[in-house]
Amino acid sequence: MNDEIFLDASGIAKSFVIGKHRIDVLKGVGLQVKRGEWVALLGASGSGKTTLLDIIGTISRPDSGSLVCDGRDLTKLHQRELVTFRRRNIGFVFQAYHMLPELNICENVMLPALMEDRPKSEVKAQALALLERVGLGHRVNHRASELSGGEQQRAAIARALMNSPRLMLADEPTGNLDSVTGSGILDLFKEFHAEGKMTIVMVTHDLNVAKLADRMVELKDGLLA
Repeated sequence: MNDEIFLDASGIAKSFVIGKHRIDVLKGVGLQVKRGEWVALLGASGSGKTTLLDIIGTISRPDSGSLVCDGRDLTKLHQRELVTFRRRNIGFVFQAYHMLPELNICENVMLPALMEDRPKSEVKAQALALLERVGLGHRVNHRASELSGGEQQRAAIARALMNSPRLMLADEPTGNLDSVTGSGILDLFKEFHAEGKMTIVMVTHDLNVAKLADRMVELKDGLLA
């Protein structure tokens, strides 16, 4: 693994106002992740794990602090620049699968690459190859409603890999799955991580899942413990 720092979050603060109350979720979090490293982010419910992941993924902006990814300070980019950076560099796997019900699984997987204005035939060939690799080659024409939870999560992983992301963000990727199905999903993460091309930050509440990562960090009271 290259020791170069790929992701450097420094002094990340984020608050939300609910009614008359201000809730300080993140209070100056600092996290460095090396290129090719797999980091598991642990913490109790409400500790700010997903908020931090959303900020790292540029879905949400911090109130203060800096977020440098591969040498670029993402907090200084305009919204359009962020969208382009996110689409080309970051893959997301959420606890909910977020499949569009009107599309079949192959079409769902193709979506990120189609936004890059690539030839449709090339994109479809790549999507089919990824679906084959995650064990869904026989399900490409099925809709999400016809797939099990584990199958939808495997399709979500294939979709996240369509633009060959350098950073994969996973939020409780096995949270909605039984232990056997979840183990299969984690095997996919191990397989792709072993290839050495992808940095992973994964949120989990499960210590056994976290132990698969290169390093574990814990969020507590808005800070990394």
